[in-house]
Amino acid sequence: MKRNLFLLFILILVSGTSLFSQVQQPKVPSLKPVWYVEDLYFIYQALDNIEIQGSEVEPFLDVKKNIQTALQLSQTQKKQLSETIQTEVPFQTAQNLVNFLGRAKFAGKNAEQYKRFIDAIIEASKALQPQK
Repeated sequence: MKRNLFLLFILILVSGTSLFSQVQQPKVPSLKPVWYVEDLYFIYQALDNIEIQGSEVEPFLDVKKNIQTALQLSQTQKKQLSETIQTEVPFQTAQNLVNFLGRAKFAGKNAEQYKRFIDAIIEASKALQPQK
């Protein structure tokens, strides 16, 4: 009898803990920007030319991996440079991407590509804002 009560207590404790952990973990919001493939290549190259600090290595690698994944998807889908592609980017990764790109240096001829890329992130972030 004591053993059954003990097992019941452990079962309740474990199920309560797993339920509590599911409730406590909020869903990480994601953006779904639509980017031109040529802009992805430009941004990927621009990221190679920025300076980062040691504490930024993990976020930087996460950003680069996300862009690489989008580029691989565009190749898999046989997208042309002038075509668009929609990807999913975790909000924190998108925020880090914008912060890193703020340090990027590039030729003035690329200003429109840069603006178009950033505008796509801003437009995608509007979907996360509460509707009025």
